[in-house]
Amino acid sequence: MARIAVVFLFCLTVVGAGAGAQAQSQQTPENAFVKKLSTAADEAAQGDIALALRDFRAAIAIDPRQSEGWYALGSMLGQTGDFQGAESALRRAIELKPNLAKAHYSLALTLIGNPQGKMDWAGAITECREALKYRPEYPQALNLLGAGLAATGQADEAIQVLQHAIQLLPDSTEAHFTLGTVLESRARLDEALTEYQAAIAAKGSHPEATAALGNLLFRMGKTAEAKKQLNEALRINPDLTGAHYTLARILAGLGQKSEAKVEFAETKDLTDRPANGIQSSQLSNQGLELAAKGDLNGAAVILRKAIVLKPDYGLPHYNLGLILADLGDLPGAQRELEKAISLSPGQSKPWLEYGRILKLAGNRNRAAESIAWAATLSPSDTSIRSELAATQTEVSSTEDIQRQPDVGAKSDTAQEHLKFALELMKQSDFQGAVGELLRALALQPGAVEPRRRLAEAFDQIGDDSHSALEYYKLLRCAPEDVNSRIALGNILLSQGNFEQAKEQFRIVLREAPGSSEAKTTLDKLENPSSKP
Repeated sequence: MARIAVVFLFCLTVVGAGAGAQAQSQQTPENAFVKKLSTAADEAAQGDIALALRDFRAAIAIDPRQSEGWYALGSMLGQTGDFQGAESALRRAIELKPNLAKAHYSLALTLIGNPQGKMDWAGAITECREALKYRPEYPQALNLLGAGLAATGQADEAIQVLQHAIQLLPDSTEAHFTLGTVLESRARLDEALTEYQAAIAAKGSHPEATAALGNLLFRMGKTAEAKKQLNEALRINPDLTGAHYTLARILAGLGQKSEAKVEFAETKDLTDRPANGIQSSQLSNQGLELAAKGDLNGAAVILRKAIVLKPDYGLPHYNLGLILADLGDLPGAQRELEKAISLSPGQSKPWLEYGRILKLAGNRNRAAESIAWAATLSPSDTSIRSELAATQTEVSSTEDIQRQPDVGAKSDTAQEHLKFALELMKQSDFQGAVGELLRALALQPGAVEPRRRLAEAFDQIGDDSHSALEYYKLLRCAPEDVNSRIALGNILLSQGNFEQAKEQFRIVLREAPGSSEAKTTLDKLENPSSKP
């Protein structure tokens, strides 16, 4: 039975966004609220998450009775993964305005958004029905309601709901996709096929729907068509676990053992990532327990292991930074907190601790700037306010005290994480770069440059297996990248995978016949007397 797939995003819409420019010149509290909300929405659209959170909270401070402010803050927190904060803000929006349909819908998204799998589908269904009570023709709420009904075993009603959503919005790619998964789960394969194709046609490029179509074609015995669709899905997003697995089965059935081996390896790597994340969290907690017992060095060792398991997880970096500070390694503590900030720019605690460490290092102006930013992110936290007041008395200037400090990725976008990763690589911090690059690829899976740099970073830290896998994924997106193919060939050669290495160098010579490196290496490989 096909797993019901849910691909929804928090969508931020703000009433009055852009209206600030049209407001009367007299700055009334209402105009100030609308202007601040509009500014925050613009910042969110540009990926400036920390700035957006600051200004959404500032808008609420101007007028806490406005439901729009709480709705916008809740939606933004949902995007950052702060589901508890998002739920609290959205419930406040609903309390102020019970008929705010979009707040009910965003709350439904929050209730099933937890990546640890704690999905409250019953609560989400209730909120979707509430949204539809006030806005009956709400295709996104219908779509999510259909997914919830399917996930709770109510497939027949789910199909009706999703068909209604498509009637309202025929080009809704997610409604077609979700309906396809439900129909497939009911063994209505031809209808599911039609819906997956409609989802792809509506968006033009939908890797999840393309992968689902490939899986379904394989299930229907149409192997050649399935292979084509799976390769296309992986060209757009090389991190689709199910697509790798089905493609591996197809290749194995065709006798292409070396190619199948690669696909199985990529399947295992992607499957292991969630488990590594859980283990990283557990190790982080163990590190804190050791620190509480006074074993700071042992705690640091454990936390570094947690970072290796999940480099794009900010919490171990944060905890390691605190422990290094206790050990007297202020530069090391500063570096770790910069990475924690970069991976979680909207959280106030890393900014606060970063400021404290800067103050210990004697950099009071930058310390005040960082602590002030922590205060803008959590304005109701009296401990941060107290720390800021004490720090401000020691600084020479407060001119730029409210600006976001220049630390890590400037916004939560693929481009900014790549930029910071390149800085870390210049400093030979390849493990730190891996975390930034993984975050960049989570935001933009088909991006070529972050993938190339990730393969290089893994190579630099001696992780040949992951480096080779990232090069394979990169070459799906950019098969003409000769230099990356040569790098992959050399890694395969170092691993003793001579046949796979030869295939890569042959492809290079087809693409670039003048490559002396590929020709020389291939000659050695094909001459048994000179084989390494």
